[in-house]
Amino acid sequence: MKRSIALLLVSTAVLAGCSRPVVRETVVERPVYVDRPVVVQPAAAGASAASCTFASQSYSHGSLSCQDRTSYQCNNGSWTRTLNAC
Repeated sequence: MKRSIALLLVSTAVLAGCSRPVVRETVVERPVYVDRPVVVQPAAAGASAASCTFASQSYSHGSLSCQDRTSYQCNNGSWTRTLNAC
């Protein structure tokens, strides 16, 4: 009887030593980025082509700008997306 109790205590101690604690994973969320809207200025009277504006910079008709890792071209006062990445 004493042997079986001693064997039970030893086996319980051995099994308790084999277990590992529960580790909870930490969840890290990605930051949220808000894009700035593209502001289009109206064309001036007598101008041949309207200019585009991005980040307080004026761009003439036909010029390219890199916005959000995509290339955009100024087309008569509005930005049109090209298929090129930048």
